[in-house]
This record gives sequence, C-alpha cells and structure tokens, in this order.
Amino acid sequence: MNTVRFCLFAGLVILLAAGCQHDPVSSPSALPETDLAPAGFDAELAAGEIVTMSGWEFAPDLALPDRVTSRDPKCLNWILDWSREVLAGGVVHYEYLVQVGPGEHDRIMVHRVVKESRPYRPINSRHAFFMLHGDAVGWVKFLYGHAAPNVPDDHAAAIYLAQHDVDVWGIDQNWVLVPEDTADFGFMQDWGMDNQLANLNAGLAVARYTRLFTGCGFRKMLLLGYSSGALTGYAYINAEATIPYGQRHVKGYVAADILYKFEPGDAVHREVVCNDVTFLRGLLDAGEYGYAPGFEAIGELAANDPDSDSPIFPGYTNRQVALIIGGATWTTFPFNDWWHYFGAYFDPDTGLPTDFRFLDFAWVTDFMRLGCPWEALRFIYDTEVIICDEEDVTWDDNLALVDLPILLLEPAGGIGATGRYTLGLFTNADTEILTVSLLPPEQITEDVGHIDIWTMPQAPELVWAPLLDWIVSHPGRDADDEYPLVAGME
Repeated sequence: MNTVRFCLFAGLVILLAAGCQHDPVSSPSALPETDLAPAGFDAELAAGEIVTMSGWEFAPDLALPDRVTSRDPKCLNWILDWSREVLAGGVVHYEYLVQVGPGEHDRIMVHRVVKESRPYRPINSRHAFFMLHGDAVGWVKFLYGHAAPNVPDDHAAAIYLAQHDVDVWGIDQNWVLVPEDTADFGFMQDWGMDNQLANLNAGLAVARYTRLFTGCGFRKMLLLGYSSGALTGYAYINAEATIPYGQRHVKGYVAADILYKFEPGDAVHREVVCNDVTFLRGLLDAGEYGYAPGFEAIGELAANDPDSDSPIFPGYTNRQVALIIGGATWTTFPFNDWWHYFGAYFDPDTGLPTDFRFLDFAWVTDFMRLGCPWEALRFIYDTEVIICDEEDVTWDDNLALVDLPILLLEPAGGIGATGRYTLGLFTNADTEILTVSLLPPEQITEDVGHIDIWTMPQAPELVWAPLLDWIVSHPGRDADDEYPLVAGME
C-alpha cells in the first residue's frame, strides 16, 4: 500500500503569521449559486486547491482565474486534509477532507478513484460517475474488497469502473465523519435532507471544476445514489429539474435499490413507515439528534465471538443476529415482505437463516465492520417523511419535470420491484430497469439482496458490467462539452 497524507492543522498558526487567507472567499462562479449549494462555499477555489495539493497539472490551454492558480498551496482554506493510495490494478484512490460550512463538523470527504497514466497523473476520461452511499456504511462500501480483509483487493465497484476508464467520484456525508466518542449531537439538529443535498451539490461541483481545471472538460456527471443515498439522489434531481439544463450538475441518474413512494395499494407497508415517522419525531422533539446504526458492533461480535449469546438481541447468538439482520432484514423493518441485505439459506422448521447464500460469512462480517458509528437522525426522519407521503414537502414537487435518463438498479431480493412505482412518477424521463436475480420468483426471500450488489462474487458480471455499459451509453447532451467562463478567465 502506497499512501501519502498531509495534515495541515499543525502549521495553522505559522500560516496565519505568513499572511495566508483562511476565511471563505466569495467570488464570481462559472455556475450561479442555487438554493442547493452550501452558503458561502467556493467550489472553484476548493477544486483549485485539490489540483495544487495533489501535484496535478492545470490544463495549459485553459485560461484560469488568478484566484485559483495563485493560491499558496500551504494555505489552509477549504481542503483540510488529503491522501493518495494505490489500489489494485493500477487504480489510485484520492480523498479530500473538505470544509463546506462554518461549524467544526461541517465537513465532507470527497473521493476520487481513477486510473493513472503515471504517478500523480490521472487519465483524462470522458466518463465521470459520482457515487453516493446510503445508511450505516459510508463511501468505503464502493471500495469493499480493498477494505475487507477476507475479500480480494480488487473486488470493489469503484475499482472495477476505474479499471474500465471511468473517472469515479463520490462523498462521505458529514455524519460519516463524526467521531465515535462524540456525546453532544446538537450540531446534527438540522442535518436533514436539505443539508445532505447541499453536501452532494458541493461534492458534484468540486468534482466538475477539478475535472475542468485538469483538462477533462466541464461535462455534467452521471449520479448514482444507493439506499438512503438514492432517496437523496431523487430529491436532488427533483430540485435540479427547475434549473436550466446548462446550470445543472447531473445529466443522468442511477437509483440503486430504493423506493421514494409506495404504490397506492400498499397501505400496510406504508403504515409501518408512517408509524416510524411519529416515533422519530418524538425523539427529535426530545432533543435526540444522533443515531447509532450498530452495524459495526454486530459485525465485530459475529466475527470474533460468533457462538456467544448476543448482548444486543438476547436469546440469539452473535452469529444468529448477523444472519437475521443480514438475511431476514424484512423482519426488522418491512419495506416489503422479502427485502434483505444478503441472500441466505433458511431452516424450513424454524424459518431462521442458517448461512449466507452468495457470500462467505466472513465476507459479510467484513462489510458490517466497515460501519460508521453515527448517523443524523433528522436525515432518517426526512427520508421516511418522503416515503410516508402524508406531509407536504418540497422534495417531490418536480418529479414529473425531470427530463434525465434514469436507471433503477433493483436486486430482486432487496427493495427490488417495490421501487418501480417510484420510477413511474418520472413521466418525462427516459427510464430503464436493471433487475439482478439468481433464483426463481418463489425464492425471492433468498435471492440477491440489497448489499449483495456491491459484495457478492457475481457482482462484476451481473451488476457492475451492465452499469458500466449504461455509463458509456449515456455521454450526455452536446451542451455538456461547454462551460461558461468566470470573471477573470477572459
């Protein structure tokens, strides 16, 4: 493993003395500010800092504004920390800790996984793909094999796509970065859907400007949202639908295994979500803003002490808890009567899962152990308010105006076909469905699950290759090759 990391905090006092400017800079932008962008955040300047810090070359034929190219690389502004790591297959992972707001925790991690022509020289790829994670496990899920001790290093969606010349980007939402020992979660009070949309907008803008400054053009990006991140993605393209096409960041969307609305006849499962909305509202009113997903704890116990009684669910062993949470997920929160994280085998007498079907047990616990300690409760609440559909919110006002290509990626045993009603709400979009299944319909409770699409050995063939084909076949409109000049570029 080849890793370079630069932490800039230690020299902050020296840098201030040297005259560096650390306050956010407000200046003209190639794209007008929208309600989606974090207030005061300068994506162009952040992108310029990324290029300078990373040792990349600015495009020689691009007239860049002085405020981007004349920055002292030692000056701390938007990029607080960064690293470079060589992955399998000649692919490199860059990550950047980005300050997107005034608070201590107003930060996101921007990721880039890309092939390099030589060290520190990413290839110029026409195809840019932005991936947004879901609950419990952050962006590391897209680097699964690299981060999982029992899994081949190259078994990861982001690595697979980068090996096929896709420039892969993404973010960790702010709650993924909250330290495990945090006790006061008051700063999370307003970390709901609007906050997540602002973070996503910042990540998309930084990615596009970085590609522009390094000669890849200013093309819009294809966006993938997974699980609750797919809800965020739906809300994002809903918001961009009212913005002129030339001012948007997204040119196509992949919704990976989620629903936005239940079909009208499914009152039973919708009621479950609506009841949870009431419960979560009570927690928020009581001042509880942080939520512990517990995925990591379940994985640790199952991996290290599988046969002992579970301290989390008394009456079951740690192994059984991992099997139930992973293989019979619908028993814990029924979005439908079959959805599960991982396909499993079941005991016909007890109805309990006995082993995972597509993954070795150690592969599953490796994934669970990647879980983050905290999540924003307000974000979970907002996603369920959207699905419950009893409260008037702005995040679904413009679905019929969305004019993008949309691909619904549905593992049959996950949320699966329950997400198809949502797809039908995008009446002006070019929609497709990619169903991933390895078993007959009568075995839907054991079929490919919600997380299997990123983890199972068959994922490269059944999921990532078709996803790559979709990416390559959706280059965008001709206008994606153009970009407006900022003040000072002339």
